[in-house]
Amino acid sequence: KQWYQRRVRGSFDSGVTLSYEYRIGQLKKCAAMIKAMEKEYFEAVRKDMRKHPAETNGTDLKFTESDLGYAMKHLKTWMADQYVKTDLVNKIDQAYLCPEPKGVVIIFGAWNYPVQLALSPLIGAICAGNCAVVKPSEVAPSASAVMKKYFDLFLDPLCYRTIEGGVETASALLKLRWDHIFFTGSVSVGKIVARAAAENLTPVTLELGGKCPVIVDETTNIDTAAKRIIWGKCVNAGQTCIAPDYVYCHKKQISSLIERMKHHITDMYGEDPEKSECFARIINKIHFNRLKTLLSDGTVAIGGKTNEETCYISPTVITSPDLKSKVMSDEIFGPILPILEYEDIQSVFRYIRTKEKPLVCYVFSNNAKLIDEVKKKVSSGTLDVNDCLMHMMVPTLPFGGVGHSGIGKYHGKATFEEFSHHKSVLHKPIGMESVNNIRYPPYDAEWKQNLMYSLAYYKPNAPSGNAFTKYAVTSTMAGAAFAYAYAWPGGSGGSGQ
Repeated sequence: KQWYQRRVRGSFDSGVTLSYEYRIGQLKKCAAMIKAMEKEYFEAVRKDMRKHPAETNGTDLKFTESDLGYAMKHLKTWMADQYVKTDLVNKIDQAYLCPEPKGVVIIFGAWNYPVQLALSPLIGAICAGNCAVVKPSEVAPSASAVMKKYFDLFLDPLCYRTIEGGVETASALLKLRWDHIFFTGSVSVGKIVARAAAENLTPVTLELGGKCPVIVDETTNIDTAAKRIIWGKCVNAGQTCIAPDYVYCHKKQISSLIERMKHHITDMYGEDPEKSECFARIINKIHFNRLKTLLSDGTVAIGGKTNEETCYISPTVITSPDLKSKVMSDEIFGPILPILEYEDIQSVFRYIRTKEKPLVCYVFSNNAKLIDEVKKKVSSGTLDVNDCLMHMMVPTLPFGGVGHSGIGKYHGKATFEEFSHHKSVLHKPIGMESVNNIRYPPYDAEWKQNLMYSLAYYKPNAPSGNAFTKYAVTSTMAGAAFAYAYAWPGGSGGSGQ
């Protein structure tokens, strides 16, 4: 592991990744890589999770291709210096932010969307000019093997390396010093990553999870709400960090909601979802057994069927869950959806605020006042109104959590920003030293103190627009006149030389 890091560090120090041409070239190789690996990757994910190729393509590969295309289109603009306004004292100077790569970064992928959750961060790291080590999750071994094969085949091996392995490998990697750590996974492991990063004061991006609530009020179209919630819950068999975790439905709608959910489960997956080619399986026996125990935490209204041999758990809706039970305290991460009813929306807000801040909050409503109230009263990484998961398809919306649901954001330009250090640059002309003489000691002249105050501090009543321009020019000329007219103690006098 140290050898890999040293080799990549040497490549970064050589400056090879700094040019636009190099970065866009590696992004083009990423695009070619996705095309080349499609067939093998579909088979690998099918082997790991029995996931339909169309779902893998849409939620994993095509999503990443979209992210990649957006980055390639905008890379040159992202790399450009960003000029900022200056105050009166520095009016003739150039001030700007220069994005520079952080250095050598490590990306820990996740097993539920292996390519998306490793390659999307890597795209941002490449865009920002970093070198990177990528560790796919060992929990999806078939997908991990395919990713390593193609990553090593297509990307520059001197700058980008892929390392497979389990917990021992991850622990060894965390002991090394990195310039940024990007981790996607559980809150418990996220804390381990954060502690390791703290040893070297390494910045981190933690894409975690939590319990994403859904609020369904009495004004929404209940059939559409049911359909979209069920789809959001059942994609990848619920093994999605932004999947709806539990529903609070107005009591006038709850019976209709459950009935329409049952209808749409049948529509999507047939009378017996276990026979459907479109419904995935739980990743392994450990997660299967954990989920199976949750079925007893409420009354099963829909589904509840399991098959340990194939790690199958049917799309399940449970009602009247105990608020202190595991299904209501832990992130579910599976196709089990608890539904509670409410009459007073304030009670829903109070309950949500007793939990850690969620990665996403969903609300289905046609009531603008309620939507605004949810926006103001529920703190979450994202608010999705009248849909599930689809905010991920907007590259201009940064994605990330708040509090226990994560640190940092990515997607689109936000990924570039996450892997960049924006260096502040002030470029001042070497001439016009007469104007600058006012800032040098001694400060015993009262007029000099007053003029320094006038130039250096913002005044609430200072003019703006054209009036400010006149004010700025007049003040600057006054400063230059004073500097020219008076000899400074210890100086030579009027010329300022």
